[in-house]
Amino acid sequence: MKPRALSRPAVLPFLAALLLAALSVLVSAPRAAAHAQLLDSSPAADSVTAESPTSITLSFDSPVQAGYTTVAVLGTDGTSYTDGVPTVTAREVQQQVTRLPRGAIQVVWRAVAADGAPLQGRFTFTNDDRAAPVQPPPRPSAAPAAQAAPVGTVGAGEAADWPWWAAAGGLSVVAVVVVAVLVRRPSPEQ
Repeated sequence: MKPRALSRPAVLPFLAALLLAALSVLVSAPRAAAHAQLLDSSPAADSVTAESPTSITLSFDSPVQAGYTTVAVLGTDGTSYTDGVPTVTAREVQQQVTRLPRGAIQVVWRAVAADGAPLQGRFTFTNDDRAAPVQPPPRPSAAPAAQAAPVGTVGAGEAADWPWWAAAGGLSVVAVVVVAVLVRRPSPEQ
């Protein structure tokens, strides 16, 4: 049997199916994974405060889940100055603190974005309140507060995007099969 050339009517369904496959990949592709990020804090990272703050406020660009949010406020010796649990109001987290000592203060936070992505970060600020008590000397085992990790997301949930890519691939396979069947079908002229 000799191979037959595609006739003009057979090419149109082929091109339409190819276009459908390409569109299915583009339309079903997930949007860029935009997880919540810390926008601002009060006191700000690397700032110097003239008066001891009574709370730490973290502002995010999208909501975080209340039940999964923790904020630790630590001195250079590892002493915790956190007072109670943080209050979460959609995009803002507020953590009350006990009287802070003078010197470097480290804030270590963890949260879960509304989309389920875990977040964490840390920053330091300096309490320069002259009336604040003197901070105990750092413990040798405590990590120096000056080594603050960059603020951002950790363990981003890109793994949750695989169903979208699998669906797009499946639709592409179906489109190719449809094209193959249409091309193989004998034309009514024969």
